[in-house]
Amino acid sequence: MAGFLIPDNYVVVQPSLDDLLIASIIWGFTLATGVFSATKAFKQTWGAWRRSHRIHAYACLIWAEWIVSMVIGVISWVFLRGFIEPSFWVYFSLLCLWVVQIQSICGIIINRISLLMIDKRSASKIRWSVAFILGLVNISVFVIWIPARLQISERWIHINDIWDRIEKGVFLLIDACLHLYFIYLLRVKLISNGLGKYVPLFRFNLLMVAVSMSLDIILIGSMSIGNGFIYVQFHPLVYMLKLHIEMNISSLIVKVVRATGDGSSYEHGTELQSSRINRTGPPNASNKVFSGNRTHVEAEAGGEGGTRFPQGITKIVQTRVTVTSRNRDDMDDGSSQSSTRQLKQDSQPYRENFV
Repeated sequence: MAGFLIPDNYVVVQPSLDDLLIASIIWGFTLATGVFSATKAFKQTWGAWRRSHRIHAYACLIWAEWIVSMVIGVISWVFLRGFIEPSFWVYFSLLCLWVVQIQSICGIIINRISLLMIDKRSASKIRWSVAFILGLVNISVFVIWIPARLQISERWIHINDIWDRIEKGVFLLIDACLHLYFIYLLRVKLISNGLGKYVPLFRFNLLMVAVSMSLDIILIGSMSIGNGFIYVQFHPLVYMLKLHIEMNISSLIVKVVRATGDGSSYEHGTELQSSRINRTGPPNASNKVFSGNRTHVEAEAGGEGGTRFPQGITKIVQTRVTVTSRNRDDMDDGSSQSSTRQLKQDSQPYRENFV
């Protein structure tokens, strides 16, 4: 009996023994990766709940990604084995889960990018722009992929063979751009300002960009394997690996933020210090006694109008101006010190999201 909306001329393409063996190996790796990812996700979620007693967006995204990846893996496996018949609802359900899968992994990356952006409006623009682009691609896949799988006509099948690879390439570019933008922010906002402890995170992300892009290329290549449905089994494995990578990056960020600034682990330490000596009096006058006004100015680098943003990895620029009498003191120490004190103060909401 044909499934819902299955045409009478529908041809069931039975997977060969090699197809089933490949699918079995992929499903086995997916299960193994899923166990490790679930363990790490539970530790991070439980750590955040213990501190704040509330569920954060990051936890929702990682669990959404994990759940939909496992469900897609189960559905595609039983479909290939012939335990469920082809129908509109099977294909529609797979696409709905796939949309959540794509949006969740991009949301995790954007959430990480927003930590390095002082202006949260810019992060919101990136989030909505990416969601809009992904939404357009998702809609196009609904329009093309389902008719092709239902074998409505040879024309739809041919269009899907082309567009399916194009949309995978679009996701590859979006993924690569988000990762590279995060690396750019690391380089410009932190490492270039002397925060050497972020160098390991910078190098690790360079490696992860290569791995993530390789996974997308493998997924595109898997579309040419077997009966044309095998690549659906690759989806859960690829995105489970991406999820595991994202959780490892998050853990590394927390470790780096928690690191002390004594310079014991990094060549240049984590502090930026500079001092300036201005002569304001006779050379023999004491500089320990002063009179006059003292002004303490504190501002965030890159902020506007003294507005403070309590979240994200930022840097405090602290300026202390000491005004002394020219007749009593020798010199006046005006020091300018920028440190990562705000990193440690603001790491609490971050750790609540990622630990």
